[in-house]
Amino acid sequence: MRARKNWRGRVAVAIGLTGVLALAACGGANDSSDTGSGEIKGTIDFWMGDPIGDAQQPIMQKLANDYAAARPGTKVNLRFLGKDAHQTYLTSIAGGSVPCVALIGNTWTPEFAALNALDVYANDPKTLQGTYVPGMIDSTVFKGKSYAVPYDTGVRALIYRKDMLEAIGKTSAPATWDELREDALAVQAKNKGVNGFGIIGGAHWYYLPLIWNWGGEIAKQSGDKWVSDAGSPQSVQAFQFYADLLTKDHLSPAGASAWTAADVDKSMGLGQTAMMVGGSWDLRTILKQSPDLEGKLATSVLPKGPGGNNDTFAGGSNLAVFRECNNKAVANDFVKFMMSKENLVPVTSNLGLLPATNDALAQEKSTGSFSTPLLKAYAEQADHTRSIPPVASWGKVEGANAIVNAMQSIISGQKSADAAMKELADQVNQAIG
Repeated sequence: MRARKNWRGRVAVAIGLTGVLALAACGGANDSSDTGSGEIKGTIDFWMGDPIGDAQQPIMQKLANDYAAARPGTKVNLRFLGKDAHQTYLTSIAGGSVPCVALIGNTWTPEFAALNALDVYANDPKTLQGTYVPGMIDSTVFKGKSYAVPYDTGVRALIYRKDMLEAIGKTSAPATWDELREDALAVQAKNKGVNGFGIIGGAHWYYLPLIWNWGGEIAKQSGDKWVSDAGSPQSVQAFQFYADLLTKDHLSPAGASAWTAADVDKSMGLGQTAMMVGGSWDLRTILKQSPDLEGKLATSVLPKGPGGNNDTFAGGSNLAVFRECNNKAVANDFVKFMMSKENLVPVTSNLGLLPATNDALAQEKSTGSFSTPLLKAYAEQADHTRSIPPVASWGKVEGANAIVNAMQSIISGQKSADAAMKELADQVNQAIG
């Protein structure tokens, strides 16, 4: 993830959850002109879906109330969409009944921008560098422009049994994927019935980033189009390596070809797996299941591949202003309010996610909720993230389960890695071309 904060028409904001704040100067937060006089008055609608749940709703309501108290004559109406948020947004866009401000999944941003639904935030995304988590900046981009503000981010890191690694003479986490394989084999040999590494064959987020780690690209831009690079030698080698961890090294049970994160969380909690890739949310699930493991678990940034990097996906949410909003002065001003460190961190820390601005991330890393030894690796991993290709139709790739099918066909032996990845490249190109 990355952080940047080049607000156009800056507003000086001194705010907190106490509702005492001073906002000076107005003006738009993006590159589109505001409708109306630009006066900070009136009512806007703010919609939110997952990850905002029951626990966060009171915090959001307080922030809306605090904003209205600081800006007499304004009001923010909240709507919580739950897990049906994506379809609700698409329906509202089709029907022309959109909110002014919305918290949207970062992978939805290019999709909604392609529908001409979102206001441009920055004509040049490079102006956002230094303020936001880099991978999250990428998630706001469509056709060279930024259409949202990165809000929160979730990353995956390595979760491992430090006691088991210490028993094989290791005092630190594996630094490379080859080292992870060696450590996992050694742990498995020493601990009967323990899986050396949790394979997650049923969810592509756990192995698609290996393409980057091996020095490849998921897709490359060619003119105004994006073209899949899944058939490259680096992509083939990356998927072959992950498949071999199961089929040749047997670091997980055979059924792990279809495992999801929940399966590995359970196995880790039962003491049956020594290492896994997982988010902070997985760590909390494991410790809730088995609190006695807290002193035995450790985390680290992900291992590097032959390409010299350990980049992974930057998941999360973005704040966007809809193009048809009829009060962009308040909408843009409210976005600035929400993105201040004082108002952002209480929400993200309650979610167990990282803030997507650099200043808030630095606070979380040094003294905040991600400063503890067990969670600090997630804040450190945030600097080593990327986003999916910024195309509107990427959802078709995921919806068709094409990436998982490719991996499972390699694991099952139905296809060679070369054949499976060439087929995957063709499927991706059909979806995004």
